[in-house]
Amino acid sequence: MTRVDVFLQYYRPHVSGLTNMAAVLAEYAAANGYDMHVHCVSLEREASVTVVDGVTVHAYSRSFSLRRAAFSFGLLRAMWKMRAQGGIAHVHMPYPESFVIAALFRRGWTFVTTYQCDAPRETFADRLIAAALDRSHRAFIRRSTISVASSADYASYTRLRDDLEEHGLEIVPVTGIDRRGGEPTYRIDGRRIIGFMGRPTYEKGINVLIGAMEKMPHDDVVLLFAGPVSGLTEKVGYDATRLQALVDAGRVHFVGFLEEEQIKDFYASLDLYVHPSINSFDAFGIVQIEAMSAGIPVVASDIPGVRTAVQATGFGEITRAGDEDDLLRGLLAGLENSYDAAHARTVLDEVYLPPVPQAQYLEFYDRLTGRKR
Repeated sequence: MTRVDVFLQYYRPHVSGLTNMAAVLAEYAAANGYDMHVHCVSLEREASVTVVDGVTVHAYSRSFSLRRAAFSFGLLRAMWKMRAQGGIAHVHMPYPESFVIAALFRRGWTFVTTYQCDAPRETFADRLIAAALDRSHRAFIRRSTISVASSADYASYTRLRDDLEEHGLEIVPVTGIDRRGGEPTYRIDGRRIIGFMGRPTYEKGINVLIGAMEKMPHDDVVLLFAGPVSGLTEKVGYDATRLQALVDAGRVHFVGFLEEEQIKDFYASLDLYVHPSINSFDAFGIVQIEAMSAGIPVVASDIPGVRTAVQATGFGEITRAGDEDDLLRGLLAGLENSYDAAHARTVLDEVYLPPVPQAQYLEFYDRLTGRKR
C-alpha cells in the first residue's frame, strides 16, 4: 500500500466543512488501496493513535492556542521523525505549520496542496496573522506537484493565485454528503422555515441574518438555527441580545447541535436555506450542496467561491455580502420563486456529490504514484 500523510488542524469528531471534506476524501482513498494517515491536534488535549473508517488518525496533544489555531510540540517532533520517510504529504490549508513540512520533508516526498481559503485581513492583528500564514502556505505550495482549489472563482481571487497556478492548479469542488430522503421532523405547523446550520462565527454573517429577520415582513416565516451558540474558540459572530429578542418573538428557533442521523431531517424540514457569509474565511460552503441535495433552494452571499453553487445550479438566489436589506430581498425571492430542482440535481450528481470529487483526488494520488486501475 502507498502511504499518504494528510495534515490539517482538526479531524473528527471536530465538525467543520474543511474537516468533513478531508475525512470523506481520506476514507475514500483508504477504501481504494491507500494507507491513509491523518495528523491533527487532539480535541481532548491527549495524544492518541486510532483507526477511524480505515484511516489512521494521529492526534497530538495541544501545547498552546493562538486564536482559532492550535499548536502541538508533539506534532513538530513527529514531523522531524517523518522527514526521511517519503511518500505523499497532503496539506489542507489554512495550516500554520506548512512551512515546517516544506523545510523538513525533502528526498522522497511529493506534495499536494488543498487550498481552502485566505485568512481575512480586517484588523491589524488579522493582517499580521494573514501575512504569516501566506508565507507559510507559499513555502509548501511552491514545492507542490498538485495544488487544488474548490472553484476557479476562488482560485482567481486568492492572494496566492499565482503560486497555485504555477504549481499544478486543479479545480475540485468541496464534496458534501447527499442529504435527500429525510423526514420533516422539525417542521412547525403554519410556518415557512428558513434554515441555517453551522457555528455562528463572525465570518458566517449571523448579524446580517439577524438584521434581515428583524425586517422580515411576514409573520409566518421563521429561522431554524442548527448548531452551537456557546463554547466557541472563534470570534462569536452575533449580537446575543438581538438574537434572543427574535427567539422570544418566535421568529428564531434553536435545534442545537445535530447528530449525523438528524441532519437529513433538518434539511427536509426547510423551505429555504441561507448561507450569509461575509469574508474570505468561507470559500465554498458544503452546507449549500447538502441543502440542495435535499431539494432545498439556497440564498448565498456574492463572494468568491461561495456564490458558485447557486450560479452552477440556478437553485436559489445570490445576495450582496454584509447587506441585510439585500439578504432580505433574497430570502423573500427564495420563498416565493420556483426553481428547477431536476436540473440542480443533475449538476449536483455530475460535479459536487460523491463519488465525483473523491474520485478526482484519487486520480491525483494515482498520477503521483503511477498506480493503474
